[in-house]
Amino acid sequence: MAVKYSLWFGGVVFSLLMLGCEGGKSPGVGCNGNSPYSQCDDAPKSCPNGQEWLDGKCQTPNTACPLGQHRQNGECVDDGLACDAGEHQEGDQCIADQLSVEIVSQSSCWNPENGATRLIMQFVTRDESGVALDPELDANQEPTALVSQLYVDNRPTDVESLLNRDSELLKSDLALSLVLDSTYSMLTHEPPAFEPMKAAAVDVLTGIRDVWAANNAQFHWELTWFNEVIFRPAPNNSDEPWSIADITNLPQPAAGDFTGLWKAVHNAIGIHQELYDNDIAAGSRDQHVMVVFSDGADNHSYFNNSNASGTGDLNGLLYWTYKGYPSTDVQDVQSRLSEFPNLRVYVIGFGEQLEESEKQNLRDLADQGRGQYFFGSDSNALGQLFDSVKREFITMQTLGVETPLRDGEYNFSLRTQHIASGAEGRQDFSLEISEESLGPCAAIP
Repeated sequence: MAVKYSLWFGGVVFSLLMLGCEGGKSPGVGCNGNSPYSQCDDAPKSCPNGQEWLDGKCQTPNTACPLGQHRQNGECVDDGLACDAGEHQEGDQCIADQLSVEIVSQSSCWNPENGATRLIMQFVTRDESGVALDPELDANQEPTALVSQLYVDNRPTDVESLLNRDSELLKSDLALSLVLDSTYSMLTHEPPAFEPMKAAAVDVLTGIRDVWAANNAQFHWELTWFNEVIFRPAPNNSDEPWSIADITNLPQPAAGDFTGLWKAVHNAIGIHQELYDNDIAAGSRDQHVMVVFSDGADNHSYFNNSNASGTGDLNGLLYWTYKGYPSTDVQDVQSRLSEFPNLRVYVIGFGEQLEESEKQNLRDLADQGRGQYFFGSDSNALGQLFDSVKREFITMQTLGVETPLRDGEYNFSLRTQHIASGAEGRQDFSLEISEESLGPCAAIP
C-alpha cells in the first residue's frame, strides 16, 4: 500500500506543477526566451534536437510527406523530378534540352538540267554538354531518335526535294590519321597506358572503317607514332602494308626518349596534304581527319634532328621507318594547318604530367582544326576517350536537297529535333542563288 500511495502522491505533485504553468508557459521564467518550451511571441534561440519552432512552440515536426515529396523548411516540397532523356530540370519543371547543330561540310551547285539548286550538308547534332547524339538510336536504344529538316526562308523544303539516302551524291570518302605518343612516360601511369592506347586506337579505326564500308564509301587510314623521332609503318618483304590490327604490335617505348609532339603533328599535316594532292578524299564532301594523342608536354620539337633516319622491324614481320625533323613550334603547326583548311583535328590529352599551358595548346589545336578536345587521366578510361572520337564520326548525318529556286538571296535553316523530348537545335546560314554564284553541278560518276 505504501508503494501505491507514493506513486499517487507523486502524480498529484506533477499535476499541480503543470497546472501552474498556464498552458506550458512558466510564470517564473516569463518571456525572456531562456526556455525552449516558452510560448512567448519571440521565438527561442534554439529547440532541443529533433524539434523545430513551429506554430509558436518547439515541437517534433511531421516528417511524413506524400510520395514524391520531402520536408524542407517545415513544408512538404516536390522531390527532384525524373526527367526523360533529352530533358533537364529547371526549378520544378522538366525543360527540353537545347541541341546544337554543327555543319561539318556544305556544298552547293546549280543543276543545269532542271534549273534546281542542289545543297548537301554533313552535320553533327550535340546535346547541351557537347556530346554528339546518335541520329538513329536514343539513350534507351530506341529507334528514330532525331529528325532533321532544311528550311528555306522559314518554309520546310518539299519531301520530293530530298535526295535519297543511298544516292551517290551523299557519299563521302574519309582519310583518317592517328598521331600517337610513344614515349616512355606512357609506361609510368598506373596502370600503364601504352597497351590500352593501342587497343583503343584499333577499336576506333575498325569502327569507323566499318561505318564507311556500310555506306559504300572509301576509307583510308594512316599511322604515325613519335618520341623524339617520327615513326611510320612500312611494307613487309612481300610488299604488304600494315593492317589495323598490327597497331597492337607497336614496339614498347624505351627509357630516356623525348617528346617531339609538334614535329609529329606538323609532319602529319603534310601527309594529309600529299594524300589530298594525290586525289585521296579530295572531293567537295570528302573528309580529312587527324586524331592526336599525347600524355606529356613537348620538350624536343625545338631541336633540329632532321639528319636522323633509319628502319626497324618486329621479328622480321612488321617493318617501320623513322626520321628526325626540323625545329618546329606551335606557331609552325598553326600556320601549316591554316594552309590546309580541309583537315579537321581531334585531340586527346592524357595524364597529370600535362601542365595547363600545354593543355591549352592542345585545345587551341583542336579549335583551329574544327575538331574536339578530350582529356582524361585514368588509363582504364582510355577506351572511353577514343570512343568519344569515334562517336563524332558514327553520329554524323548527311542531308541533301535539290529544289527549284529563283535567283536571289535566301535564308536557310538546318533544324533537328529529338523525337522523345522535343529538344531542338538549328544552324542558320544564307546563300546567293544563281547559276553564276553556285556554278554547275558536276556530273555524277
